[in-house]
Amino acid sequence: MTGNEGNKNGLLFKFVGWIERVGNKLPHIFWIFLFFWFLVIILSGVFEGVSAIAPATNEKIEIISLLNRKGLKWILSNMVSNFTKFPPLGLVLVMMMASGFAERSGFIPSIMKTLTTVPDSLMIPAIFIIGICSNLASDAGTVIIPPLTAALFYARKKDPIFGMILGYVAASSGFTANLFIAGTDVLLAGITSASAKIANPAYDVYPTANYYFMIASVFVLTAVGTVFTNRFAMPKFAKWDPEYEHAQVPREYLTTLTEKEISGVKKAGLAAGGFFLLMFLLTIIPGGPLRDPVKNTIVPSIFLDGMIPILFVFFIIGGWVYGRSVGSVQRPTEIIDHMVESMKTMAPYIVVMLPIGNFTYTFTHTNMASILAIKLAHLLEIAGFTGVGLFVAITFISTFINLFLTSGSTKWAFLAPVIVPMMYYLGYTPEWTQLLYRIGDSSTNAFTPLFTYFPILLGFASMYKKDVGVGTIISRTFVYSMVFLITWILMIIVWYYLGLPIGPGASIAL
Repeated sequence: MTGNEGNKNGLLFKFVGWIERVGNKLPHIFWIFLFFWFLVIILSGVFEGVSAIAPATNEKIEIISLLNRKGLKWILSNMVSNFTKFPPLGLVLVMMMASGFAERSGFIPSIMKTLTTVPDSLMIPAIFIIGICSNLASDAGTVIIPPLTAALFYARKKDPIFGMILGYVAASSGFTANLFIAGTDVLLAGITSASAKIANPAYDVYPTANYYFMIASVFVLTAVGTVFTNRFAMPKFAKWDPEYEHAQVPREYLTTLTEKEISGVKKAGLAAGGFFLLMFLLTIIPGGPLRDPVKNTIVPSIFLDGMIPILFVFFIIGGWVYGRSVGSVQRPTEIIDHMVESMKTMAPYIVVMLPIGNFTYTFTHTNMASILAIKLAHLLEIAGFTGVGLFVAITFISTFINLFLTSGSTKWAFLAPVIVPMMYYLGYTPEWTQLLYRIGDSSTNAFTPLFTYFPILLGFASMYKKDVGVGTIISRTFVYSMVFLITWILMIIVWYYLGLPIGPGASIAL
């Protein structure tokens, strides 16, 4: 290593260490949002009467104080309903019931395990495509894919730790993209929709808001990642070390799918895919396309409004058919058992939704979110800071925050009530704003050591090399995070100038 390389690595590790120290000092997300909830209540009294003119209606709106008898009544009367009616709560719980069953039946893990049958020439693009789309199983993909790709490299006499990093990068930094509608789309759309109503009460954001862009992202990120890996990363990092001969690798990571499992995946895919196609045809063709009165665009509204129950049944059918085919599910009661088990993992999420939901609705009720968004939009308009510069700035803001606070939904719950209406007043759709956030939020997942699954990654790596260091992991994941981020920024610039739709009925400008 040269002196310059050593200095660069030293600076990198200092930066990473700083991120880790700052992040570790943050309290639990529950306390963070509880603090912001109380802060909004206090500030509503301090800034009572501050006003702004809503651009859409020319109506004067003022900050409403909650530091009085009427405000106390509102807080006490609405605390429970602010929690139960918060859109992401029900959406995510319903989705996790079904996807949890599909994951526990073996359907989703088997789809991911098809990597083991891929020839060498297609191995890298297959890792990126399957890894990126693994968020169909929510966070489970980030746990399943890395050890699988490590074993894949190990079996082919290539550096397994680098293989693990590739799988981890694809699953974590590519988390927001997919060829299918996933839980991420459902969760973020709920938060965005609630925030959009601050500016326009009639505005709805569907789970398919960013679907076209995310489909394109899978292929573009795969192409860029494959070229970068084959031309630059593989020659440097994928060389086999004889030390790996003695690695204790779990056998299940080295085995390919059995004939029964392959047959089960095919049957489940046909059954679940057939149901999805049937629902698409039934909800669009008989009634014809409908016009969204708010956005003035043609959308298959019945299909989009029914996306959550359709996906729920999709996962249940896939998990049931696969489970029955391979014997992992014998009785209908096991569907309920697996759903109950998946709900146990959602307990922390349910708890933090109490202060998040109340913060969001309190911020909205006091008109603080609206007035802040209007005034910020006005300042940006005066400064002429719109267009590409603004888009990149929003992306960088979410990228920076993600280094310290890695939960995508909690960050968006905090940012959306201000950024979404602000961008709306500047003439940009909530769907476009959500997309800018998603890019920044996803890119640095692989890089930050505060990401929930980073310690798990170190555990997987230690199976192959006991003394593998954090620097080894971060120096490689950082490069890929930057590749993903730059690629996505170039994509949004191209999308903006070409004026392409980002999803069904979803445009960039209002």
